Order: sequence, then structure tokens, then C-alpha cells
Amino acid sequence: MRDAMPAKQLPTVGQILNEAQISLTVHRKLVKQMTSVRHAAPDTFLPELCNCILPVLLEYKRDLCAERVVRFLVHFTASRSPGTEDEADEFCENFLGFLLNLATAKDRAIRFRVCQLVAGVLNALGVEAEISDDLYERMEEVMLDRLRDKVPVVRAQAARALSRLQDSGEDGNFSDDVITTSFITLLGAEKNKDVRKSILGSLAISDFTIPHVVERTRDASEDVRRVAFLALTSKVPVASVSIALRAAAVRRGLTERSDAVRGAAIDMLKRWLDAFEGDVLALVAALDAESNEDVAASAVRALIECGRVKLNDVAQSVPDGVAAGGGLRRASDAELMSPEAAVYWRVVCEELHAAASASGATAASAVGQRQVVSAAVAGEKLEALEGVLPVNTGDLLDLISKHAREGAKFVARQLLPLLDLMDMADAAARKGTAALCDAQLRAPPQAADECHLDVCGVVSSHAKGGDGRWERSLVTVMKACHDSPSAAVAAVFACADALIEDVGTPDAHAQALFLASLVLEECPRHVVNGDVVEALMATLVRPGVTSASAAVRREAVRCLGLVGIVFGVRDDGECVRVLRAALCGDCPAVRAVAARALGDLALLYGAQALDAHNPSRDECEPAQAALAAPLETALLDAVDEEYGDAAVAEKGTEEEEAVDEADMLTGGAAAAEAERDASVATAAGEALAKLILRRGARAVADPAAVVARLVRCYFNVDARRRPRMAQCLAVFFPAIASAPADRRALVAESSLFALRTSAKDKGVAKVASYLAHLLGCNTQEVEEKEEKDGVIQTTTKSVVAPAVGGAALVAELAKEALAVTFRPAPTATAEKQLTKAYVAALAKLAAAVPLAPISVLEDAQQRAAAREVLAAGAEAAAQCAGRVADQKPAVKDLTAAVESMCEAMGEDPEDEDGAAVVDEEEINRRVMEECVALAAGDDVPLPFKQRVVKQHTGLSVKEIKERKAAREASPELDDDATPEKPVRAKTARATKSRAALKENVVA
Repeated sequence: MRDAMPAKQLPTVGQILNEAQISLTVHRKLVKQMTSVRHAAPDTFLPELCNCILPVLLEYKRDLCAERVVRFLVHFTASRSPGTEDEADEFCENFLGFLLNLATAKDRAIRFRVCQLVAGVLNALGVEAEISDDLYERMEEVMLDRLRDKVPVVRAQAARALSRLQDSGEDGNFSDDVITTSFITLLGAEKNKDVRKSILGSLAISDFTIPHVVERTRDASEDVRRVAFLALTSKVPVASVSIALRAAAVRRGLTERSDAVRGAAIDMLKRWLDAFEGDVLALVAALDAESNEDVAASAVRALIECGRVKLNDVAQSVPDGVAAGGGLRRASDAELMSPEAAVYWRVVCEELHAAASASGATAASAVGQRQVVSAAVAGEKLEALEGVLPVNTGDLLDLISKHAREGAKFVARQLLPLLDLMDMADAAARKGTAALCDAQLRAPPQAADECHLDVCGVVSSHAKGGDGRWERSLVTVMKACHDSPSAAVAAVFACADALIEDVGTPDAHAQALFLASLVLEECPRHVVNGDVVEALMATLVRPGVTSASAAVRREAVRCLGLVGIVFGVRDDGECVRVLRAALCGDCPAVRAVAARALGDLALLYGAQALDAHNPSRDECEPAQAALAAPLETALLDAVDEEYGDAAVAEKGTEEEEAVDEADMLTGGAAAAEAERDASVATAAGEALAKLILRRGARAVADPAAVVARLVRCYFNVDARRRPRMAQCLAVFFPAIASAPADRRALVAESSLFALRTSAKDKGVAKVASYLAHLLGCNTQEVEEKEEKDGVIQTTTKSVVAPAVGGAALVAELAKEALAVTFRPAPTATAEKQLTKAYVAALAKLAAAVPLAPISVLEDAQQRAAAREVLAAGAEAAAQCAGRVADQKPAVKDLTAAVESMCEAMGEDPEDEDGAAVVDEEEINRRVMEECVALAAGDDVPLPFKQRVVKQHTGLSVKEIKERKAAREASPELDDDATPEKPVRAKTARATKSRAALKENVVA
């Protein structure tokens, strides 16, 4: 009889883990084997497994083999085979406890792998799995701690681990959960994009968290924005998102520059359309077409582009009688169109016309079969367009008139552009269109709440708080239906006069001025003669600027500015005087319009030409002395009202919160609109920025001072409350830094003044860094010749271009730093810190300014003058470095500045007898005299006392040159090495302290 077959021996834990590294396909089989091993030896299994996985925990690099082992461990720990559920739950709890014990290890690899395993296991566990409350609380505590780890990948894995530990609470919105609030806090503060992506993917979705997910759609990282849209697509129902957040998400997604992010936004839009069962009008209504017209139109265009809305099917729905919202071919007694239907059909008609025009243009230039196909497509699109539009122009005019009479001006405005798609060659059609526009422009101003409550799409007139789009559309159509521009202008002015004569209210006056402004905005000078302008001034503008209504004065000032722009500043100077008076002494809304108008006039004619019309100081009363000041001063005073040092105090808390909330929901549009209408400082700042950028040094009397003040505004402005000013300055400074040489020179000329005005704040280092960036942001191409294998090869590379005016700036910075050291040392701690920071900022900027070698100057006198300036600057920097020897960063930067200036000077020239032309002693004497006088004056801001201390000599340029030569000769020397100091004898107390410290360390 044969012996019984021996039982098959189980593999060891190490063998199973080795096989798990080979391929993912064997993991299912290996899990069964590992389960058998665990069941066979439950007491020794966990210690053996922990010892085997230690090498994996020490692997920080995401190696393929290590990642396979991690995935296998996650799969095995989360598996619960039938009949082994209790055993699996016990092992899972013990294994997670082991991992949590290692979560605070010093090795970053261990912390990373621990968080990765914990996150994988928690997310892989089924709903039937159970863990104890103690382990739950411990995991929450440990992973929250790792959420603030210094290593980004650890924070990312900790966020994944906390995903399923969030508690919705009693109200179900996660607002009281510690993990959720930590996620939201870190979303705004986290700098690493991968961590933000992990947090965004782990964040629980509720009414409390949805606004923060939408906020990430404007994240700085493209990947994070894409993840935000994916989260909105897969995890957020459209019904749970407010209208404002829907509009914000769609607006940002469809205006994305990244194709991947825009694709994710379109996927979100498709998902939302599916939620509305394919009803496009329901989706557009969910975006609130009245309040978010552009967003709704963009959404319809995106759906047409991606094929979810087919134009041919839409056109076919009209004859079939199933047109969305009733279509454009409506009976006279049909109900009014809804706003979403009006937007939808306008976009459909425009897209059909654009497709027909594109195919027609292709057919006109193509040949052969392509020409035939393109012509057929164009004909098909034109046929579809004709089937969608009303039968004739008269029907469309009746439809527009009906909605306008009922107060649905929003719907009527959507239908007005369709007149361009109709046949307007008929004189009757043009006459009917002109009559419609004339009647609507003559209508008294009306507020939205004065219309019938059942009417949708009600819009207020501009004078009643409307946005003016309705009036602008009417004026545009009026120009198109008249035979000549002069006739259209006369018709609009006649409507404005009718409002004054027939209605006569302040609102009617403001409405009439607005209509006149719309004409002047796009009116060529030859269209309107002097008599018409004088009549406009007499009937509308002059009565308007003296009106008791601020709204009327605002429109009058705006119209007056347009008159000056179109027809020039007349010799009597009435336009300039009225605008200056409005800037100095009216309400903020009027002052903002006046500042903008004066800036535009200065761009065209120059600030000096405007100042020629200012009254003299003797003619002005003391309260009106500002009227005699130059325009530059008036605009700077207006800027300082809000962005000056004295005005950067705390703003109203309630106002800030309201603006911030509106900014989050509208992407900054609400804050920017409020700023444009009422911020005098922003209007004045924009005017100065455009003036400097356009006219350069000829713009104002002291352009460098203006640029320095704008630098100060750049760091004072609150981008949340004043996004328009922040955006203006963020564009202005890079533009002027890369402009022609005369504009770039202003950056160097204004740098010292900008540092002086920032010296008493802790942000002077930021100002110096930003100025250094501006001065070194330009590059130039240089050719380098290199001989290789007997052949001379020429290569071109980009290098930093020298700063215009850099030599004079570095010399001024060095002298300023030396003058600071001539003042008595401050005693107050705060003043010491400010003085030290100011010297460090001066030295940092001096070292960062790129200098051009003086050898590029062709004129000998210019080279001699440049050498003298650089020699004086080098001497001042060397002396200052010796006087602030305890400030190592400043000494390092000052030394670098000296070396840079010496390199720009090149070799010292010699006369015929071999003697040096540059007299170092004379330069040293003059530098000392200049710096002493500078320290005794009021220009140097720090220290506050102005008594000059006794001079003592610091380093010399010669010593710094020798040290540089020594460093180059001995590369092993440390660049930051400082001169040896005398060794002081160690006291017994100090020796004892060090000995005790050493004993403690050894112990």
C-alpha cells in the first residue's frame, strides 16, 4: 500500500510578498494564500508580516515594486473572505494600530508609506467592515497631525486617509466636523498643488463645502482646477449648487485657456444637462439668464460646439411645432417669451449665421469637390436660419415691440441683434426699425419694480439703476437703420431733447445725458459740427453739472469729458475747469468720472496743456486752492485718499465681508464694478498709470515720484476689495519695465524714493525684491564665439539686460546706506529692526541691479563720468560694509555691489606717466561729505534722529578687490567668510557652561 500524499506546504509571508512585486495579476491568488497563512498561525502572523514590510516602509521613492507591494497589502487587509470576517477585522485593526505607531517616525519615507497604507485600507474597506471607536479616534488624531507634515506627499496621503472619517453631524452639512474644517482651511493655505488636489478629492460634499469646491475652479494650478470641475461633475448634484455658484463655475470653465480644464467644464455642463433630462431651456434657467446673460449664452454655445445641441435638429423643431420655448415664429396673441428662451434662440440664430458664413467663405476659395460640399453646407445652414427666424422683418419688429411695451426689455434686447440677420434693404423695414428705436429712446425712465409682476425680463432704465445695455442696443440699431451717421446722431440727440422737454425730471435729464454720451463714444469728429456741440452744452451739459442730483452731475461730467475728447479742449478752458472742480469737491461717484475724464484728456493733449487752463492761486479762495495745483498733484492726492500710508487703516468690517462674498460668487465682478463706479483713488491711479506708460518722462513734471507712489500703492492695495486697481498695477509695472529705454529709466529713478517711503514698514524687503525683479526682467541676445576642433563656433544665448540708469541708482543706494550709518544708533527695538531692514533692502537692491560695462560708451567724457559715478558708489558701499559688519546679509550684498561696480568699471585707466586717473582719496573725501550732508538732511528716513555721529573708516574698495582675487585664487575658501576677529579670552563661567552642555549632549 502506497503512503499517503503529504499536505501541500504553505508559502512564507516573505515569499508571498516577493511574488506580489512581480505583477498585479497574481494578487488575487496571493491574497488567498496570505489568508491561509494567517489562519494557520494567527499568533505569529502579524509580527512576521511587520518585519517583512519594513524595507517597503523605508522606500521613499515610488518604485514600481514597492507600489505593487503596497497595493497588495491594501487588498489583503481590506479583504473579508466568507467565514473569516472576525479574523479579518481583528487583523485589520491590529495592523492599522501598528502603522499608526510609526506615523511619527523621523524618516519621511516611513511617514509617507504609513499614511499611504492607512489611506488605502480605509478607502478599500467595505461597508460591512467594523473598527473600534478607539482606533477611529486614534486614526483621526494621528492623520490630522500628519495633515500638517512638512513633506507634501505625506500631507496628501493623510488627506486621503481622512476622507472616510468625516462626520456629517446632526445637520448633515459637515460644518462642525474637525476634519472638514481642516480641509477647508488648508485648501486656501496649501502651497503644493498635489496636496490641494488630494484634499479636494477627499472633501465631503454638502451645502457647507460646495462653495469651497467652486472656489478652487480659479486655483493657480491647472490640475487643481480640473479636479475641481471633475468633483462638480461626479459628486455634486446641480440642484445642490446655488445659481451664483453655477454661473461662476460655468463662467470660469468656459473661459479657460487650458484645453483639459475646459474639457472638464464641458463635461460638467453635459452632466447638468442630463440632470435636466436634456432640456436646454431648463439648464439656461438654472443659470439665471437675466442676471448672467453672458454665462447662459456661453453655455448654449458650448453645448452646440460639443454636439449636445444640434442646429439642424433645432431648426427642424420649428416646422414640427415642438420648438423650445415656442420659437420665434409666434402668434400675435401668444404669451411672452421667457428670458432663457430669448437667449437660447439668439445664440442659435447667431451660430447658424456664423456656420453659413464660414462654409460660404470656404466655398468661395475652394475648388473641386470641396467647393461643392462647402456650398451645400452653406445653403443648408441658410435654409435652417430662414426656417428659424420670423417670416419677415415686420413680424420680428412686432415681436420686439410687444415685449418692449410690456416691459420685457431683456427679451426685446435679445431679439434686437436678429435684425442684422434679416433683410434690411427695404425702406419700410428701416423706417419701422427707426420708429421702434425712437419710441423707446423717448420713453420716460422706468424702474424694474414699476412694471407688472407677471412679466419676466424686466429691466430698469439706465437712469433708474440699469446697466444701460438696452439703450446701447437701441442706439446701435438706430445707427444701422439710418442712411448716414449724421442722421443717426441727430435722431438720438432729438430723443435726448424730447426727454428734457417732455418729461423734465432729474432721471430724464440723466437719461438724456447718457444717450448723448453713447453717441459721442463712437462718433467721428466730422459727423458733429460746432453748432450741435454748443447746443448740447447749452441744453444738457451745463444745466447738468449744476444740478442738485448727483446722478445728473455724474452723467454731465462724463458727457463733458467725451466732448473734450472728441472735439478737443477749447481756448476758454471750460471743460478742464469744470472737470477739475468736480474732481476736487463733489461726491465720490462724480469725482471718479472726472478723474477718468481728465486722465483721458491728458493722454491726448498732455497734462501741461490742461494745467494751462488752471486758475492762479491768487484767483482761488483758500478752500479751492487745489484747483490751482497741477493735474499730477490732484491725481496723486486722490490716490493717497485710499492707498496712501495714512489711509491704509482698517476698513469697515461689514463692507469687507459683503464685498468678499460677492467677489467669491461672481469672480470679482461685483467688487470691480463697485470700484469702477465709486473709487476716486482707483480712477486717478489708472489715469496716472496710463499717462506714464503712454507719454513716459514727458507725462508729468516729476514722473519718477509718480512711479514711486504707484509702487507704494501696489503694496498697499487690497486685491479683494479693490481688484481693479490691483490688476491695473500688476499689469503696469511689468509693462513699464519692458517698455522703451526712457520708460524703463523711470523704474531706476523711482527706486530710492520708493524704498524711502516704505522704510518705516516691515515690508521694505518685499519692495526691494520687487524692484530688483523689475530692473532685471529684461533679456538680450549675445553672441559667444568658441573654438572647437579648430573651428570657431558662434552661439547665441539670452542674458539679463543692463538696467537703464543702473549705475546712478547703485551709487545712490550705496550712499543712502552709508548715510544711515552716520546717524546715531537707535535705542528702541522696533527702530533698530526697521533700520537694519532698511540697510539690508538698500544693499539687496544695489547688488541685484544689472550694470552695463562702461566700455560700451563711445564718448570718452561719458565713460569718465560713468567711471566717476561707479567709483563713488563702490567707495560708499565698501565704507558701509565696514560699518555694518555685524549685519552679514547686508555685508554680503554690499560686497557683491562693490564687485559688480568694479566689474562694470573694468581696469583702472592710467595717464601718460602711468599714474591712475581716478583719485581714490579725493573720491573718498567727496563721498564722505555727500553722505554726511545726506544724513543731516530730511531725506534719509531712518534712524529717526538726525544728529550725525563721528565718522570712522570702514573697508576700502582695494581691500574688497584683494579679497575677491583671493577667493578666485583659492576656490575652497567660503564666499561668506568674514574677517577674523580678535579672540577673546574665555571666562571660567563660559567654559563651565559649555562643558556642562557637552556633558548633557553626551549623556
